Amino acid sequence: MNREELEKKWEKAGFKDSVIFAWVVSENKDICLEILQIILPELNITRIVEIRSEDTRKDSRVLRGVRFDVYVEDDKGRMYDIEMQVNNNHDLGKRLSYYQSNLVRQSLTEGQSFLEKVDTYVIFICDYDFGGSGLPRYTTRLILDENGKTIDTGEHNVILNAKAKDFAGVSEKLKAFLEYVNSSLITSDLTQRIETSVENLKKSVERKGSYMTYEQEMLTREYYARKEGREEGREEGKKDLLEKSIKKLSKQGHDKAKIVEMISSVNDVSQDEVSKVYDEIFVK
Repeated sequence: MNREELEKKWEKAGFKDSVIFAWVVSENKDICLEILQIILPELNITRIVEIRSEDTRKDSRVLRGVRFDVYVEDDKGRMYDIEMQVNNNHDLGKRLSYYQSNLVRQSLTEGQSFLEKVDTYVIFICDYDFGGSGLPRYTTRLILDENGKTIDTGEHNVILNAKAKDFAGVSEKLKAFLEYVNSSLITSDLTQRIETSVENLKKSVERKGSYMTYEQEMLTREYYARKEGREEGREEGKKDLLEKSIKKLSKQGHDKAKIVEMISSVNDVSQDEVSKVYDEIFVK
């Protein structure tokens, strides 16, 4: 993406953009608190004690890192990950599990009993109807298949639908918030404060530069990740072909030396490579 394209993306970016969303919610504690209150009214959340945007946690070079749009803790120790999800990549279930697992790992410190584990909440604000029923809010729970008994894991997932058609059962404030996410319609004090915050951010030359740098960095990472994946795929395909050729020639009665000689002579592969794959198949 060139600079002109990045400029256009910045001009079009609104609250639904994950970077703008993270800035607005993490830098305005009153907005973050009210968003949590209207999404989870049953919790009676009164105060936020910690809030961070784009909170990156990575415990090793091997394990995939997790990047939270907005990470929040309330005064009761409960943990929240709030994510903006515009595109339906058909992987939300796995993403819920993955983000939840990273919160859970932090929810119990060494020496605590499992009864002391704090509750964790992963919230996805989606610009599409994940549940497929036109409802504004979906939640998950763990149950026993045999009798429907609910298991209390302390792990909660909430999926919001900005495309909802039926708002029965949710508050007017949540309805107004989701309509704003969907179409930038301002119908409440909260949505007006969000819009004002977005407008102030868009006036900042410094924020524009940060946004464009971040977007370029993400595109670069994606490019190299795809490139690495293609290279790994070629290597896996090459090995699969070798395995098939080795097994076929072995069934024809050829010994290892002959198989190695035959395959290396007609393929762009060394005798050592063929020998290694042969041993992986036949030498236990």
